[in-house]
Amino acid sequence: MPMLIDELLEVLERLAPVSLAEDWDNIGLQLGSRSHRFDSVLVALNVTADVLDEADDLHCGAVLTHHPLIFPSITSASDDTETGRLISRAARSDIAIVAAHTNLDAAPGGLADVLAGLIGLQKVEPLIAAGAGQRKLAVFVPEGDLKRVRAALFAAGAGVIGDYLHCSYITEGTGTFLPMEGAQPTIGEVGRDERVPELRLEMVFPEELEGDIVAALRSSHSYEEPAYDIYPLAGRRRNAGSGRVGETPAAIALEDFAGSLAELFGMSHTRFAGDPRSRVRRVALVPGSGAGHIPVAAKAAEVLVTGDIKYHDAQSASGLGLSLVDIPHDISEQAALSSWLPRLEQEMGPAGVKIIMSSAPTGFWRQAPAKERVIIPDEEENSMHQLHVDGGSRGNPGPAGVGAVLSGPDGETLDTLANYIGEATNNIAEYQAMISGIELALDRGVTRLAIFSDSELIVRQLEGAYRVKNEGLRPYYQEAKSLLSRLAEYELKSIPREANAYADELVNRALDDAGH
Repeated sequence: MPMLIDELLEVLERLAPVSLAEDWDNIGLQLGSRSHRFDSVLVALNVTADVLDEADDLHCGAVLTHHPLIFPSITSASDDTETGRLISRAARSDIAIVAAHTNLDAAPGGLADVLAGLIGLQKVEPLIAAGAGQRKLAVFVPEGDLKRVRAALFAAGAGVIGDYLHCSYITEGTGTFLPMEGAQPTIGEVGRDERVPELRLEMVFPEELEGDIVAALRSSHSYEEPAYDIYPLAGRRRNAGSGRVGETPAAIALEDFAGSLAELFGMSHTRFAGDPRSRVRRVALVPGSGAGHIPVAAKAAEVLVTGDIKYHDAQSASGLGLSLVDIPHDISEQAALSSWLPRLEQEMGPAGVKIIMSSAPTGFWRQAPAKERVIIPDEEENSMHQLHVDGGSRGNPGPAGVGAVLSGPDGETLDTLANYIGEATNNIAEYQAMISGIELALDRGVTRLAIFSDSELIVRQLEGAYRVKNEGLRPYYQEAKSLLSRLAEYELKSIPREANAYADELVNRALDDAGH
């Protein structure tokens, strides 16, 4: 059964309230309409071209992204920027974009709590507790109004303290007032001082509900101008906030602790800073990038687990006596997001909406083994032929075409192809372009080939960096691998779309010539 984006936002408000987001963040509905209907949602760390391809292939009408696509610093959505191109692409495909970022990190049961659970921490609490986000209402009511006003305020969300509902405090007093000309007093007369027995009713409420609370008060109170006060509360939440701190079941050597995290997150190794033999038990963590938390972490823990740590960050931590373990930004958050998915499914399950975790690439860094530098003579270095390939569809799936440009070692164009291939998805078209291009090169007797594609997903799958999870792509993957094996030497390179303009032009030419 389809769900409205507005309903998805209500679910997220329960799981990760907007009030928990950092002031600089940009969360919530980023693209699309609240009345947009969808029956499947793709959950992703970032919005990229590969993620949108995947959303199209899986017929997802919405993408829930952790990292916002749009930040306030963006001044335009033109195709001159990658963000603009992604916005245009999502809009053309009628894909709504919703972001849950620092609010999801900070929320009870959110990404910080999930990471703490994965690491096995105990006695977990926020590293920097979130503000209570609470206010107190004090309103003065005649005794006859009390029951009605209390019920209206409770229904609007007031009077909740922890696991207790209908919490309020009532004191007796006397109210005085002088109705002037034009007033319509419920009690008393115009021009006469009045003294009325009243009750002072107090209760707390979440600050984001203030408008609803005031509306409920006015609609249920018999006075023309009810007297009330609203006070901000300075308390802190015990279960929400930035980062987490807790304890391992027993003290452990820092080097062993860092190694256990490498195994947990499927890494061959991880960086750490500190004495390898030092014993650690109090652990602070911040999902993603948390070097800014080093000063507060140094007061609460012996080691901080986070990502994006720079040299001077490590130097600062060392001076404060804090050890560090650096888990790459995308690896920690992708693991936490995947583990958080069951909570989202539990909230949305009754609606029958399908929730899918994106398999698109999330990282940018690669590793190269140490090797002796070899100086290659110019003539040998330039002896590789070059092949630029591109595939695309108008509709995804829809009418699709492929383009390929084969160039000699000197860069001179030797041959091109522009073929219409019928109905296909973008990813299938990209694979078909790869296959057709390699066949073109083999037919010309090419044995050493540098292949360029603007589909990082296809390139990384053929390199073996990513698994082929979409069974519909597997036959094309296997055919491309078979053709690559016939080359004596080849290189696969992912390039920006603007660097693949000629092949892209051939794709559009094939579609135009076919009347699409």
